[in-house]
Amino acid sequence: LFCCTTRETSKSYQMILQYINALNASTKWRVVLASKSPRRQEILRNLGIEFDVVASTFEENISKEGVKGHEYAICTAREKAKEVYHRTTREEQEQKKKSNLIVISADTVVESFGNILEKPRDIQDARAMMEKHSNNSHKVHTGVCIAYNTNEKTTPELKHFSETTVVNFAEIERKEVDAFLATNEWTDKAGGYGIQGYASSFVKGIEGDYFNVVGFPVHAFSRELKIILDEIGIDSM
Repeated sequence: LFCCTTRETSKSYQMILQYINALNASTKWRVVLASKSPRRQEILRNLGIEFDVVASTFEENISKEGVKGHEYAICTAREKAKEVYHRTTREEQEQKKKSNLIVISADTVVESFGNILEKPRDIQDARAMMEKHSNNSHKVHTGVCIAYNTNEKTTPELKHFSETTVVNFAEIERKEVDAFLATNEWTDKAGGYGIQGYASSFVKGIEGDYFNVVGFPVHAFSRELKIILDEIGIDSM
């Protein structure tokens, strides 16, 4: 059975800026980003949140069979968050440290013609992806999981959600694909491209959150984090 389902998000659209100073000043809470992605780090840093980076060691090998794109992204993000949460907790215990954790993880995939596309295996795989994108639309799903502990629990609370953006590509000529692949920008990118880089010239438009395509849906994350900060008692300004 599929390991998790999408939880409906709150209708509260208040943002988290009024909480940032109190969160950063807290000696009780430690924020951890479970991602080595420089793009996610930059996005989170631009919100003003202070955090440590602990890359997840979870092997992204969940079966895609019978699973929708957004479900796959959520489940992978969830497993990343759990792995980093438990590993970081063990390390703190070994070092005689004690802090309450807020672990943030994310996973981005592209869904094209019903197929889930992750990072290309090699340049041939990247070429096939770009040819599939040419003159077509695809969906970009980012699953996010926030793991945190309350009331001295060792088992974390898990809040997870996903965001979907539709990306519309223009027709790409073969020589344009060749030139793009030569940049090596396709490496380590879901769907074989980054919307913020060279491939931006192929994008006719999007429907949804731009930052979601980059790899982290800022608005949806802020909305959900606010609910958690209210729950754990971080005061707003």
